[in-house]
Amino acid sequence: MRPTLALHDITAVVVSAGRMMNAAKVRTTKQIYNSRIQKQFTISRHHLVSDPTSALRSGDVIRMTTERHSRHIRHVVTAIVAPAGEPIEERPAVLTAEQREEMRLAKRGRKLARREERREGGEKGGEGEGDKGGEGEDGVVDAGKERDRRVVQTVRRTGRERAKAEGRMGEAERMPGGLEARGVGVGEGETRLEGMRV
Repeated sequence: MRPTLALHDITAVVVSAGRMMNAAKVRTTKQIYNSRIQKQFTISRHHLVSDPTSALRSGDVIRMTTERHSRHIRHVVTAIVAPAGEPIEERPAVLTAEQREEMRLAKRGRKLARREERREGGEKGGEGEGDKGGEGEDGVVDAGKERDRRVVQTVRRTGRERAKAEGRMGEAERMPGGLEARGVGVGEGETRLEGMRV
């Protein structure tokens, strides 16, 4: 099991739930003492919490612990303290630490199996599920052909953009007063068009 950074649970209120897959936004509060004013102030912070079973609803008071789940989700729900609206019995159960670890290992196992299938497909010379390149003479997928395909797409795209730019310059010349009315000399406009031609 991955180690957790916090040794205690943090109490929080669910602000938004059901809008993201397997995650909810919660608000934690704490008191900060201002020595200049000599008074306590309540400050709040928002966190994203992992909720794999989608058991949380807006307004729930929950306990969470620090456990890195992804880049932005660094907390995991451990319990629902006070439900808002729907009773706890009618919701999916909150996962325990052991269940979360089993899910993580199963997901990792599926990922490694897919990786092995792709590697075996590449060694046999056939195109794998994610391969877009062509086959070389020795039956190995050629990465260079994929790169060439992307370059051709880029050239086609820039050609279309250049044609649009030339069309815009043509419209500017047809306007009353031509390019001079827009503050561009005819020679300068020709230079711009030449600069766009690659």
